[in-house]
Amino acid sequence: MDRACQSISNPIFFPPHLLASYAKGLGYAALTTVGLIFLMSQLVATDFVEPTAEPLASIKPIHITEKKVFTTKEFEAPPEPQEIPPPPQPTAANKDVTILDSQILIHPPVISGEGGPMAATRDPLPVYKPAPRYPSAALRRGIEGYVIVEFTVTKTGAVRDARVVGGFDSEGNPTNVFNRSSLAAAERFKYRPQMKDGQPVERYGVRNRISYKLAE
Repeated sequence: MDRACQSISNPIFFPPHLLASYAKGLGYAALTTVGLIFLMSQLVATDFVEPTAEPLASIKPIHITEKKVFTTKEFEAPPEPQEIPPPPQPTAANKDVTILDSQILIHPPVISGEGGPMAATRDPLPVYKPAPRYPSAALRRGIEGYVIVEFTVTKTGAVRDARVVGGFDSEGNPTNVFNRSSLAAAERFKYRPQMKDGQPVERYGVRNRISYKLAE
């Protein structure tokens, strides 16, 4: 055979550049291991001291206000309403109203004849007194009573400044249910004026009592 196998006399298993890189890696690993060992030894040798605790802040005393307990009353049902009494039956009114004049005094005329013309003096005389209207409120409630009115009789016999002195029911209790009707009637009264020395004059403070009664 012309060609024969040529044997390799010097085989190279580890090239020089690989060996250099391996050497560097081992050196770095050794340095790292030595540094870790040194760090661990320092940590073990360190004496740890418990830090001093700062004093706690003082707490101010707490004032608790006294609580008042309010009790509520139990609900009580209102009493049942009383039965409404039947309305009073209307009664017939007596249209005849008694009118009394408590201040009218009739005296005979006084004639003076001492050398001069004769002159007469007299008190006012009633000429016309219409009956007052019975108030509907008093009629519905069945109230009787009377009113005293006071007024002035003018020189012409008319009535002026009429006012109510007092109004009362049949039991003597004060009431104003008849006042308006009495004033309206008194303002229509007509008189013969008071005469003094033959001349008409005004008469103050003339009083009349007007009574109100229901028919029986």
